[in-house]
Amino acid sequence: MPTWHALAVTLPRPRVAPVGKALLALGATGLLEDVPAGTTLRFKQPWDKGRAPRPPATVVLRAWFRDRPDDGALAATIAGAAHAWSEEPDQDWNEGWKEHFRPVHVSDRLVVAAPWHTLEGREGLPAPVIIEPGNAFGTGEHRTTRSCLAAIDRLAVPGARCLDVGCGSGILALAAARLGMQAYGVDTDPEAVTAAQTAARLNGLDVPFDTTPLERVEGAWDLVVANLYAEVIAALGPALRQRARGHLVFAGILADRAHLVEAAMAGLVLESRDDGEGWTSLVYRVP
Repeated sequence: MPTWHALAVTLPRPRVAPVGKALLALGATGLLEDVPAGTTLRFKQPWDKGRAPRPPATVVLRAWFRDRPDDGALAATIAGAAHAWSEEPDQDWNEGWKEHFRPVHVSDRLVVAAPWHTLEGREGLPAPVIIEPGNAFGTGEHRTTRSCLAAIDRLAVPGARCLDVGCGSGILALAAARLGMQAYGVDTDPEAVTAAQTAARLNGLDVPFDTTPLERVEGAWDLVVANLYAEVIAALGPALRQRARGHLVFAGILADRAHLVEAAMAGLVLESRDDGEGWTSLVYRVP
């Protein structure tokens, strides 16, 4: 199998653009900016005020070559910068990315899988929820989604009603429907709604998804789930509470911001709290 010659060059940020251009001229077929080992990237979050954090001053510029360039030409290009070569096997990028997705086994009765997964030994058990990884958030692998799925698996009652607020890919509403609930999902992002509608058809589940604002959603719901930022959950707190007559499941909450949700849900019964990997999930019951 053909291999790629992979070069990693450590540079101050102002040199990245000119060195990258020179590497392309030497035959590089692709470039990637990376951070040095041990460097933590910081991004501006929706709740942060002020300017975005500055990017790291030092960059690891990675380049891939079919044919390794002349050492003299490379030395002139990188001008003494620390660098290292490695060999990487060729691979089918169109298919290789699928290896990163694994079925999520919540319980015997609730499994989330991609369309290409083969699941053996599930005779007599409910079909898995099939999610096509795409633009909408929610494939079941992230801890916040797994926490919501575990809570739904525990709380789902066939025939009861589930409202998924900020549905993303639709995974939570579809999981509730697979467990026999009457589910409905809303999201402010039309693309997410389209992805969720496609997923519902793929799974053969009658679950409506649309962009109806939460304040206009009618009726009372036995289970309300929201995998959103703490700030968003807190802002939607009154509307979420008004629509819940049973349990509320919240995730997507950074651990140091859980107090915002706790304040918004004061007076409800906190049944469980799941902390891990810097995230918090909360399950409340309407008294």
